[in-house]
Amino acid sequence: MLLSNIVVLTQSSSFIIGPIAKVFGAIMDAIYNLFSAIGIESLGISIILFTVIIRLLMLPLAFKQQKSMIGMQKIQPKLKKIQDKYKNKKDAESQNKMRMEMSQLYQEHNVSPFGGCLPLLIQFPIIMSLFQVLRNIPAYIMSIKGIYLSIIASVRGVAGFGDYITSLNEAAKIPVKNFDIASNDKVIDLLSTFSSSDWTKFTDHFNAVGDKIAPLVTQLTDINYFLGINLADKPNLMSIGLLIPVLNVVVQFLVSKTTMSSNNRNMDEKQAATNKTMMYTMPLITVFFVITMPAGLGLYWLTSSSFQLVQQIVINKHLKKDKE
Repeated sequence: MLLSNIVVLTQSSSFIIGPIAKVFGAIMDAIYNLFSAIGIESLGISIILFTVIIRLLMLPLAFKQQKSMIGMQKIQPKLKKIQDKYKNKKDAESQNKMRMEMSQLYQEHNVSPFGGCLPLLIQFPIIMSLFQVLRNIPAYIMSIKGIYLSIIASVRGVAGFGDYITSLNEAAKIPVKNFDIASNDKVIDLLSTFSSSDWTKFTDHFNAVGDKIAPLVTQLTDINYFLGINLADKPNLMSIGLLIPVLNVVVQFLVSKTTMSSNNRNMDEKQAATNKTMMYTMPLITVFFVITMPAGLGLYWLTSSSFQLVQQIVINKHLKKDKE
């Protein structure tokens, strides 16, 4: 397939996120093809391995951020002494002296007040690119895109195809922008958002060619199923799909608790109280997003959080002597 065809479908064209997403997409495609070659076509396995690989690549940034945070906490008492020293001195000369003393303290301990922010700024486009890939799987995994193309080829000649697909897009919660029924990529943009019930209605509508599209839809469904959970659907809270939000809450709580416990040293009571509140609110925020998103994104979040938990434990142990 020509490169010009690969970069059309739903792939981000933004200046920063687009190129990063293309790299991540290539990794995702390679993982899927690797397992497909041995007869395992599983989006779930691809998501898990993809997430682990990306988290490993981001590990140096995470380590740098944690080390910077620990360094800043270590000098907090000394920083407070300097600030208290010039608390009632608001003249320009005193303020300049305070900044010089603080700067000297940073240099002595080889830390920067912005050291923890830089890794976060770098990670933001990476995380956005990850979501771009996971939200638009057919844009990056060419084998899966091929299944969608086969479905479209089977129904495009059916009378009323254009009006029906257009009406589906207009009725969608988030319609495809600049929708063009003549564009296969735009149609795939719409079809890739389908849940199980949407596919059932779609197959019923095109029952005239049902013998052609039914096996393809079944293939997509089989690819999306992981441990009995359809990754294309929102988690079914009345089935095994409940595991996705439940495990996300548990793991996110452990991540928050482990992170906060490593950061509470040298914090005042107000900061510690804020951290404790975050420890309980973050899992609730997580579960809100997980139950409103397709289970595939929930699986990514769970894998990422699990990796982060192990990562945080290892980093805490490695940097323990630096905190004393």
